Amino acid sequence: MNAISNFSTHNASTVTWPLFPRQVQFDWQHSPFHWIPNDPFASHWINHFSFSLVRGEYFFCRTFNKALPEIRDEKMLADVKTFIRQEAIHAQAHKESIEQYLQKYGVDIEANYARVVQLFDKLLADKPLGYELPKALRKEWLLIRVALVAAAEHFTAGFGHYVLCNSHWEARGADPMVSDLFTWHSAEEVEHRTVAYDLYQHLSGNYLRRSLVMLAVAPMLTYLMAAGAEQLAQVDHDMPKDQRSMKSIGFWRAWRDSAKEYRVPGPTWFLTKSLSFFKPSYHPYYEASTELAVNYINQSPAVLAAQQHTTTVELSA
Repeated sequence: MNAISNFSTHNASTVTWPLFPRQVQFDWQHSPFHWIPNDPFASHWINHFSFSLVRGEYFFCRTFNKALPEIRDEKMLADVKTFIRQEAIHAQAHKESIEQYLQKYGVDIEANYARVVQLFDKLLADKPLGYELPKALRKEWLLIRVALVAAAEHFTAGFGHYVLCNSHWEARGADPMVSDLFTWHSAEEVEHRTVAYDLYQHLSGNYLRRSLVMLAVAPMLTYLMAAGAEQLAQVDHDMPKDQRSMKSIGFWRAWRDSAKEYRVPGPTWFLTKSLSFFKPSYHPYYEASTELAVNYINQSPAVLAAQQHTTTVELSA
């Protein structure tokens, strides 16, 4: 695989590997609420990612669909369209897990969506909080949101690399269905990690804007994950009471302990992970391994189940 430095300056896209959407198939009948053994905190931290991902990835799709007319490179256009299709599949897979898996454990779906709906569907909408932007500001607002997606994708790729290299949930006894959902998703985030940044560079590339956006994104995501874990912990009466609130030191100790076992990134991970994004020489190509990601995708039970289903349907048609 060629290094970025070997690419022609005329290449808007730095994706040199096949990129395509894949269907997945999960069975949510038997997955437990505490799907990571002996670690309810990590289970809730990861599970709440689903609520953020459903609304967040639909926002990514809307933003990039708005950007399509601005793209002047055929390869970049193809990559962005594939990115949109992958993200839509991710969002739908997490929506199904929320409805078929988490809801049966007494999780209030609407309450857990409320925070991210306010952020992604209202504050970051074409008309933020219903306010009609002046025409002169609409292009800038689009570029800010593309930069925001690029910043968020820096974290999803980083999280994907963390999961593939460190977590190994299923091998350590975690529920195989939930483990596969998040590991498959993590692998695809690594696989398409360059697309959002390439698009931002293609449309603008302004360093100051992307840096300012990251200054907002890093603490925002840290808060979303902490508040989301707290929200799920509140309905878990089997969890120690002092671990259910961000106001308690037990909450942060539980997070720290989960991170020590590499089940989830630690409390400061979003802030430390953001630092490489500020380097003028930054490129997501170097942040993770495509080979490692594709190796997992090719043996993901959910991917193989969907392929088998498609083959069966085609043979019976």
